Amino acid sequence: MKDRRQARILELVANEPIETQEELASYLESVGFKATQATVSRDIKELGLIKVMGKSGRQIYTQSPTSGGDSLADRLVRILRNAVTHMDYASHFIVIKTFSGGGNAAAAALDSLQLSGIMGTIAGDDTVMIIVKNAEETADVVSRLERMLERQS
Repeated sequence: MKDRRQARILELVANEPIETQEELASYLESVGFKATQATVSRDIKELGLIKVMGKSGRQIYTQSPTSGGDSLADRLVRILRNAVTHMDYASHFIVIKTFSGGGNAAAAALDSLQLSGIMGTIAGDDTVMIIVKNAEETADVVSRLERMLERQS
C-alpha cells in the first residue's frame, strides 16, 4: 500500500501544481488513498520531494533529481516492482500492465531511469507502452526489465 501511495504521489506532483501537504493529502484521498498529514510528510521525505517555483510563481512540490538515503534509481525500481503485473512484447513495442492507476507512475519511473534502447513511453491508467528504438533490441530490453523487476528477498 505504501509503495502504491508513493507511486501515486509521484504521479500527482508530476501532473498537478501541489503547494502544501494538506493539498497533497486531499488529492490522495480523492483517488482512494487515506493518508494523514504525518504520513504525507514522511512520504515527501522518503521520495526526496522538494519545492520549486511553479509557473504561477508559487512554490510547488516536485521530485528532486538526487537525494540522500535510497538512490533515486532504487526508489524508481521499487515503484516499478510494485506497479507492474505483466509484461509482453512484439517488434518495437513492449506492453506493461500495472495495477489500476499505476500506468503513469510506472511510465514516469521508466522515463526517469533513461534505459538505453528505449525511445519513450506512453501511459494509460493501467498500461504502459514502451517504444524500443531497434526491434532487434526489444528482447534484450525486456530481459533487462525482467531482471530489474525481480523481487529481492
